[in-house]
Amino acid sequence: MKETLTFTISRKADNLHREPVQVPCDTENLYIQVDLPDEFRYMSFIIVEDPDGRVRLQKQLAWGEQNLGIGAGPEDTTIGGVPGRIQAGTWQVGLGIFTEYLNQRLGEREGQITMTVSDEKGAVSDPMDTCWVDDGLAISPEKYRWDRICGTKKQWYKGDFHTHTRLSDGKESLERAMKKAQDMEMDFYVPTEHNLMHTGWCNTSLCILPGIEVTTDKGHMNLFGITKMPERIMDIVAHNGEEIVDTYMEETIQEARRNHWITSINHPFLTIWKWLYEQTDLRDIDCLEIINDPTYTDAPDSNEKAVRFLDALWQDGHRIYGVGGSDSHNLVEERYEGADLPSIPGDPATWVCCGDLSPENLMTAVKAGHMCVTRFCKMTPVIHAAGETFLPGDELPEEARTVTIQAVVEGLSEQPEISLVKNGSFEKLEVKELGNGAWEVLAETDLEERQWQWIRLEIRSSKKQLLGYMNPVFKGQKISRYRTFGEINKMMDEP
Repeated sequence: MKETLTFTISRKADNLHREPVQVPCDTENLYIQVDLPDEFRYMSFIIVEDPDGRVRLQKQLAWGEQNLGIGAGPEDTTIGGVPGRIQAGTWQVGLGIFTEYLNQRLGEREGQITMTVSDEKGAVSDPMDTCWVDDGLAISPEKYRWDRICGTKKQWYKGDFHTHTRLSDGKESLERAMKKAQDMEMDFYVPTEHNLMHTGWCNTSLCILPGIEVTTDKGHMNLFGITKMPERIMDIVAHNGEEIVDTYMEETIQEARRNHWITSINHPFLTIWKWLYEQTDLRDIDCLEIINDPTYTDAPDSNEKAVRFLDALWQDGHRIYGVGGSDSHNLVEERYEGADLPSIPGDPATWVCCGDLSPENLMTAVKAGHMCVTRFCKMTPVIHAAGETFLPGDELPEEARTVTIQAVVEGLSEQPEISLVKNGSFEKLEVKELGNGAWEVLAETDLEERQWQWIRLEIRSSKKQLLGYMNPVFKGQKISRYRTFGEINKMMDEP
């Protein structure tokens, strides 16, 4: 069999367009060769469904070769695909449009993408080593072990909660992404592709936690620890830019709550990608990205506002934790305009303290807020109160009258400025040099008997560059005055 399909990309074209393909009996593999002019990369993704309506392949048409395959095993199947039997009957090959890139790059022009679908055996680009899913886009608990141990002691583990590969608009293969992660001495890695989910991975010693970046023209949200493709993703793609997407986003957030996935608002104040869902109920959000791709041109100011916003959330009694994400798309030799450093996984790093490192233990620790976010260094805090030891994110006992935080910061050649932040007020701490790029602080502060309080640490360079953020410990309870993202944002903008 061999069939050629032509899709048009333009502002007038449907956001999601499908074409039928007849697949005969005894077909062992499907191959889809995509003729993609360079100027139309990023703007679209392919989705292939079998005669039973199950998704068998989803992938953004961006970097790398686009010689796509679906076969019996993962080695014959492109990332984002579901290996298995190729049923005879009517398959659907669809082209989805990423309106964000379309609006940025295409203007009033239009173009065509051609796909040749055949059973002629050929080289498959970006295949997988292992597959996580069964039929459809649901992660199999037999194929993906949530209890797989990747680290065997309680310690601070280093990772990245916002990354991209060639499944969406990243430039690196899975193998190259893992090489960079290992070079950065990372322990875990969370792939978060635009409206797409990984169905497998390459062989690696790292703890890989499945994720997805729900991407709309009003903001991006990461979901960590997903067990299947969110139900409304294709509806979000098909209707992006329409008012109904607000409803689909709310349904997606509620689906995440039901399934115990972690919700995290990405780069909430970054130029055209800022979070515009003002009605978002803060009780449904677990994390906020406070450092996103710090080498990107517009990142510094937006990251600073994200830190201030998170402090405002804590001041209002919300328990939402800060995470970091490199949002890395580029090759290691590339630089953004004006940047001295590359955008690479692990910058920033999010450090998570947990027992044996496994996907399920990682999820538990993130939900508890046992996290620090750093650049170029490692921060190890030890927190004492009422004769006990605590971690960032912990609630201190009612009988606690003082809290002591001792922290060692490693990896900085220049003495940092370290502050204790208590209920939004900053106190600069004395920093002691330990040698070999290590520094230490010791802070003690009194606690009120019955009052909402939160305490964290912050590290900055002599030039005030943010280098570290310890998520707060807290004591007491507070009824929040503000319920939504928009209410806090408006309050911050008031004089």
